[in-house]
Amino acid sequence: MKPSTLKSCGWSKMASVALCLWTHVALAGGTMSEEPRFVEPIQNVTIAAGRDVKLSCVVDNLGTYKVAWIAFDKSAILTVQDHVITRNPRVNVTHDGHRTWTLHLSRVNATDAGTYMCQVNTIVAKSQFGVLNVVVPPNIIDGESSGDVMVQEGANITLTCSATGTPTPAITWRREDHMKINLNKTFRVTEYNGASLQLARVSRMDMAAYLCIARNGVPPIVSKRIQVSVDFPPMMSIPHQLVGAPLGYSITLECTIEAHPPALTYWTRNQGVMLHQGRKYHITERPGEVSYRTHMKLTIRSLRKEDDYGPYKCVAKNSRGETEGLIKLYETEPPTPVPTNPPSYLDKLFKDLHHKTTNSVAGKGQGDKPNMEDPAEIGEDDDEVLHAGDLEEIKDMEQPDGPWHPEDRRRMEEDRRRERGPHEQEQGHFFTNIFSVAAIGREVWLPMQLVVVGAVALRLHFLL
Repeated sequence: MKPSTLKSCGWSKMASVALCLWTHVALAGGTMSEEPRFVEPIQNVTIAAGRDVKLSCVVDNLGTYKVAWIAFDKSAILTVQDHVITRNPRVNVTHDGHRTWTLHLSRVNATDAGTYMCQVNTIVAKSQFGVLNVVVPPNIIDGESSGDVMVQEGANITLTCSATGTPTPAITWRREDHMKINLNKTFRVTEYNGASLQLARVSRMDMAAYLCIARNGVPPIVSKRIQVSVDFPPMMSIPHQLVGAPLGYSITLECTIEAHPPALTYWTRNQGVMLHQGRKYHITERPGEVSYRTHMKLTIRSLRKEDDYGPYKCVAKNSRGETEGLIKLYETEPPTPVPTNPPSYLDKLFKDLHHKTTNSVAGKGQGDKPNMEDPAEIGEDDDEVLHAGDLEEIKDMEQPDGPWHPEDRRRMEEDRRRERGPHEQEQGHFFTNIFSVAAIGREVWLPMQLVVVGAVALRLHFLL
């Protein structure tokens, strides 16, 4: 190339020199009967950072003209024909030997995004353009985002989260335990959108791990965990402040403590003497439903009058303060023992049966019978479940004034069997043993209950 050409291009910027030289090459090119033309447009490409990409330029009737790839936004020539001009090692060019020139970019990043031009150096340069979009997954910048926070109860805090990516990531806040976020005393949300999260007058209920989540549609979604700790002095609740137990028994005292940082806890009595685990005392601590809550229990074994009754204290201390709760243990009477042989259902059934029969037989004149349609005559207790047991009293009430002779009893029973039909004899055989003591010719009305599927009241009429 002539020195005058270089002089005319100037030396101020290398990119400008390259474009100027490319123009002189175009002017020096020969003319053809038919000029070059682009066969198809360059396809726009969207690709994730770190991947490889290629852009193709198809030119027909090229002749002696040459094809160049240019980074249009940077005014930089990348390749001419099959030669790489740029010093970027990730750039390459290939030619299929016919009419297609392909620009290769490996491991693309956000700086590679932009417009790329394929140009033929005709006298009036012919060009076409393609756009490369590089999408970058979100990345949270730790140095520009909040770390773990520790504040006192009642303070205001602001959590920030900064993320990069292409497109620009959206920031969402959420609690790790899936509880709602208390923005203030009246407004609570499950999720909050924005780079900054402000919490007003925080309380122990705001103590949790908060997640800053960044997403822009390009996987993967990323998040950062920020722990918010709220310090407060111990607070105590006691379910039973006055507890009674009899001598010789064991009793358990309870208290619940809320504190952060976690409190030092113990039990005392008699002017602050600390109680220790042993044969007399059993002490347990169990974590609560939330991290700042603790359940304490003190079991006192084999209570003695001189040593064990009186006040006990549940004590809690941390760096923010201390508190204590008082529980008074007093002596009570032993509980009444439960009967070892409670009456059975049959006992109750036959005892009430005795009550009914004495009302209807012994309580009325000879030959009388109660009017079953008259509730006043039946009595309100007719439908009760009957009690067992006092059949001997029935016998005593129904016996005549003197002892029965065995032969007389046998003759009376034979007469009654002859008076009843065979069917009645079969049904009444079971009841004969019970009511054999009743006077002959009396009518006995018995209300009974059968518990099968539901309670069904049956009134049985016996003719004795």
